[in-house]
Amino acid sequence: MTITPAPADQSSSQQSVLSADLINSFLDNLKKGDHSVFKHAAVVQAFPATIAQLLEQNNEQDVDILMGQLVAVLQGEDDKLRDNAAIALAGVLEVLVTHEKWMLMDRLLPATQQTLHIIENNTKIVKQCINSITKLAAHHIRDEQYSAARIILIIINGPVTLASVNTQFVELAGTAVKDLALRPVLDKLLEEYLHGDEKQDEASRLLVAFGVHAADFLMDSLGQGENKSDRLKLLKLAEEIGEPMETALRRILQQTNPWYVTRNIIRLLGKTGNQDCFEEVAPFLEHDNVRVKQEVLTAVGKIGGSARKSFLLKALHSVPPQLTGHVIALLGDIPGDSLVVPLADLLEVNSIYQNRHGEELQIAICDALGKIGSVKALPILKKIISLNTLPEMTQEDIEANLPLMAARNAVAMIGQGNKKIHQTKVKKVMGLSLAADHVSTKEAAIIRLAMSGDKKKAVRQLYELIGECAASNDIKNAERLRERYYEIAPTALNAIIRSGELIQQVQGDFIGRGFLDIWQDLRKNLTNAEFGAIYHELENQSLQPDELLVRQGSNNDKLFFINHGSIKVFYKQGQHEIFVKSLTCGEIAGENFFKSSIWTVGLRALTPSRVSILRRSSFNRWHNEFPGLKEKLLGFYNRSD
Repeated sequence: MTITPAPADQSSSQQSVLSADLINSFLDNLKKGDHSVFKHAAVVQAFPATIAQLLEQNNEQDVDILMGQLVAVLQGEDDKLRDNAAIALAGVLEVLVTHEKWMLMDRLLPATQQTLHIIENNTKIVKQCINSITKLAAHHIRDEQYSAARIILIIINGPVTLASVNTQFVELAGTAVKDLALRPVLDKLLEEYLHGDEKQDEASRLLVAFGVHAADFLMDSLGQGENKSDRLKLLKLAEEIGEPMETALRRILQQTNPWYVTRNIIRLLGKTGNQDCFEEVAPFLEHDNVRVKQEVLTAVGKIGGSARKSFLLKALHSVPPQLTGHVIALLGDIPGDSLVVPLADLLEVNSIYQNRHGEELQIAICDALGKIGSVKALPILKKIISLNTLPEMTQEDIEANLPLMAARNAVAMIGQGNKKIHQTKVKKVMGLSLAADHVSTKEAAIIRLAMSGDKKKAVRQLYELIGECAASNDIKNAERLRERYYEIAPTALNAIIRSGELIQQVQGDFIGRGFLDIWQDLRKNLTNAEFGAIYHELENQSLQPDELLVRQGSNNDKLFFINHGSIKVFYKQGQHEIFVKSLTCGEIAGENFFKSSIWTVGLRALTPSRVSILRRSSFNRWHNEFPGLKEKLLGFYNRSD
């Protein structure tokens, strides 16, 4: 391998004394695993030019060898060598952009992420890396590879969620995401999310990852939208974005909007906002529409902080009668016994009314007093029990007397100490949820561990934390933590799959053997990279007995992986289905995946079944990166067939 090094940097005396022959010798040594060559600045400088020349010579074998050694240095323990390898990688990324080697850049994303953490204080190198992977993300967006683009946004924004990151990194990351969030891109993603077919989920997740840069755009779309179905989807998306939506929501709230837009904004502020929003939300209790008033009350119950008690007590005497019960329920969520007296007074007043509204208020107040859990409420609750109890009452009469039952239940709750279930508060940052309790402490420690280069330990600890959350039935956090693998160790396939199965076990969706065990025969025929590439493209579908999977005569071009159950293969003869055979877990079906044709048979579930689906359109986009993979899959298919 003969390489002409780039012109030396005159600031480095070492570069000026190393000859081209010596640099070539060092690079040859690097190919053999001698990582010490990265202590020479001239080698670091020549490395990107070396990769460029090899690419121009179509010598991808040497490129792979050198890049593999570079990644190995990044994962080593020598700080000086790691720093120099990070500088070299930044230069290589620019070369790969020039040569449009997008797939190679994708494979280098974990190393790029590590580089960003190794040299986060070197603004020049950070900028090089971020600029390069931003261009990679733009390429993926153009090709509608939204999941791949989202992973890059997570890599760019991940460190921004940590308090220790320097301000220059935050600015560079913000600029990069803003440059990607162009209006035509957002328009296309939103159209796909609202009205698309195959890529709805991918488009929505990418919009969420754009965070604050998508917030104003979504709010403008919400204000202009007249279709109720579209509005509901937009609200769901805005809620997923979380905290970055707050500024946009508060801005739109001050404009003149249709009542349903105002209600929706207040609802979102209640879910994603904080106490700073209270002063802007509270005045809308005077809105003419009762549904807006109700949303204001609900939002204040969540974000009102210390102001909510006085606000709700005042509202108790001003809201329409149909909202009084809602106010009472919200008062019951405020801890402490300071509300027992006003609620007890209100209960006593309403106990004399023998109409439906009076009964509903009695029930609501008893429920609220039970939630508050103070023994100070016992006298009035026992009075309600006494007023509603007659000597000749049967058990059926007692159960039909709803105020009586509500008072009894409240007394029981107070007697049990009113044990409440703690709900973990989760906030969203740039589309990533972050728990606001002990889980986040462990999570942050795992991220720091991964940043330091100890990916193996980080993967193990993340799996253990997911297990803890799943064991305590905290599925929301378990699923959110599993997404972290794609940030810290996207190639940790075993952990990604097994953690998903762990969550399924808790949810009751996991039946029988695990995915890795089911497909062990397929794995023997594929490399880890090939198996991982397929796994990340799979979509899952559950089937009930007799549910049709593929219709005979269709041009369905998907490949089906049977994970559980039994699938009948049949062909139709007149009105009858003639049984051919059954497929069970570990087998694949999809005659049209390998060659364009129509299905000569049909597929139907015999038992409750689960299948994973690989779309041919997805496979065609990347399978050339793995020469021979299609033939391996075809061989496995033929053995199943």
